Amino acid sequence: MPRNGPFLLLLCMAIASLGLTACGTSSSTPSTTSTVPVSPVRISLYWVRGGQALGVSHRSIPATRTVGSVAVNALLGGTNSTEQSAGLASVVPAGSRLQGLSIADGVATANFNSAFASGGGSFSMQARIAQVVFTLTQFPTVQKVLFQLNGVTATTFGGEGLLLGQPVGRSDEVNLLPPIFLETPAVGDTVHSPLHLTGMSNTYEATFQAQLVDSTGHTVVNHYVTATAGTGTWGTFDERFSYTISANGTGKVVVFEISPKDGSRVNEVVVPLAVAL
Repeated sequence: MPRNGPFLLLLCMAIASLGLTACGTSSSTPSTTSTVPVSPVRISLYWVRGGQALGVSHRSIPATRTVGSVAVNALLGGTNSTEQSAGLASVVPAGSRLQGLSIADGVATANFNSAFASGGGSFSMQARIAQVVFTLTQFPTVQKVLFQLNGVTATTFGGEGLLLGQPVGRSDEVNLLPPIFLETPAVGDTVHSPLHLTGMSNTYEATFQAQLVDSTGHTVVNHYVTATAGTGTWGTFDERFSYTISANGTGKVVVFEISPKDGSRVNEVVVPLAVAL
């Protein structure tokens, strides 16, 4: 072995321990637990639409292993101009900070500073909890969220005395949802044929109407959607509808229920987006 052989061997071992490839070696079985995806990641952020119920936007973020923390920090940073134009807003107080996030056994423990629990009435308190719960439970490793303030589990929340102390899941926050809760597509999206609709609903006989309007104002999709449940029970929906358009442009998805009383539109949600060929 050359005189510098042991040194080179130790150097190669050190480089390998850092997950790098060098010294003429390569890994034939890369670890899936430590590999950061190359493509940007699309995340959902949950806001309040019209001061009444949750709404959704989508954003693309750089690939990261800490996607949960990045998503919550994006939520704490507030809406952008596109989201604001679509009528979305946040009830999370200015100055709120995420001080730590850990995930174990399906529960995300989110530690916030005191500002997160400051100000606002009962709706504001519950809505900000729902914003965080829905944002974190979009990830398959999280089913519920345990809230902490300055490292201490919050048993009550804010001056309104909202009871916490236990992990909170989506099923605990359904009273913050509109009757038609459209998760895909969302504000910030570009849609292509077929139009893919997913979400939750609680409508009469589990049905509602979905329309896609193109940049010329022409309705290119106009179909009924049927969820898995309705009439007092929450169900889910996952539907695809093909369409044709002549040019790309700004359009919108409109979902609404037909009133059984007078045939008018009720529970309407409008999502502006880009419509592409």
